[in-house]
Amino acid sequence: MALQETDAGYRELFEENPEAMWVCHRETKRFLAVNEAALRLYGYRRNQFLELDLSHLGVVEPPAGDRDRVAPCLQRRLDGAELELQLTWHPVTFQEEPAHLVLVRRLAPGSEEGDQSGLRQQVTEQLAQLEAAHRELEAFSYSVSHDLRAPLRHIDGFSRALLDDYGDKLGNQGQEYLTRICQATGKMAQLIDAVLQLVRAGRSELEPRGVDLSVKAQVIALELKHNEPERQVEFEIPDGIKAEADPKLARQLLEILIGNAWKFSSKTAGARIRFGQKEEGGERIYFVGDNGAGFDMAYAEKLFTVFHRLHRADEFEGSGVGLAIAQRIVTRHGGRIWAESAPGEGATFYFTLERGAIDNGQLTIDNEKRAASN
Repeated sequence: MALQETDAGYRELFEENPEAMWVCHRETKRFLAVNEAALRLYGYRRNQFLELDLSHLGVVEPPAGDRDRVAPCLQRRLDGAELELQLTWHPVTFQEEPAHLVLVRRLAPGSEEGDQSGLRQQVTEQLAQLEAAHRELEAFSYSVSHDLRAPLRHIDGFSRALLDDYGDKLGNQGQEYLTRICQATGKMAQLIDAVLQLVRAGRSELEPRGVDLSVKAQVIALELKHNEPERQVEFEIPDGIKAEADPKLARQLLEILIGNAWKFSSKTAGARIRFGQKEEGGERIYFVGDNGAGFDMAYAEKLFTVFHRLHRADEFEGSGVGLAIAQRIVTRHGGRIWAESAPGEGATFYFTLERGAIDNGQLTIDNEKRAASN
């Protein structure tokens, strides 16, 4: 499940929730968000709390894996007083990072687990509300996209009609203005399509199975060569690279990464694009590399931000959404994605696709039932 500060219902379901809640990073264990109820419970100001990690509240070990867990524990307030608490851990993606959303409830004196049935009911209700908020966000995205398409078609259609019927009367300057209008509407339509792809990548149901990534990469390479036969690009794609993944999302992921390598090597003589895999620490890592324009690693943290571009639009076209979609696909498979690059020396994008990962992009009734039964 993705939890974003821009999501519909975020403030009502998290910030203004009367139940204490916080979000912590799964790996670093640092706090990423906290609501007012939790600040009152622990006695901290917001800026103080967000500078802490789990160890500052006491010895708390977050659950391993991607399953919900309910467990009692002792934690400390700012003034040193101990709190008997019940923590309900739920895996989420927050600000594009793997995290835990934690619901905090005080236990009654002398109770080891408190009112378990009431807590399970509360968790189920909270998850149902968050799922409803995601459905509303998805519906809003589709509505905006479809509502925008009609006026864009009208603007483009009438502009072209003016060019065809009255172009000679408008003069060169008028024709240029209308041409720019048509180009702008085309760009807007591309952005709408990209946003829809981002929504679909986060909401479509995963159907993981064995996928031959080598075959998919080879097909994508052939399509790129067919579309731009004038380009001479060397592809290095070994046979037999496989993964456990959703076939459609795996194809989309490779289209984005190989497509970017193709695009950003377009101004490089002797362009080369590589797809492969390697093993590190028992982990299978896939990669797509090129010898193209590259980028400054100082801006690497912004790579997967929606609409953020590291190159000017007049240098390389694009929507600025592709890598955000790629990250969402990888995250939904329980993996991670990162890049290594230098200006003028090409770029290599690495990603993992962990088998059996929980679908973090959507909640189902089964998830809620499992959470309530733990």
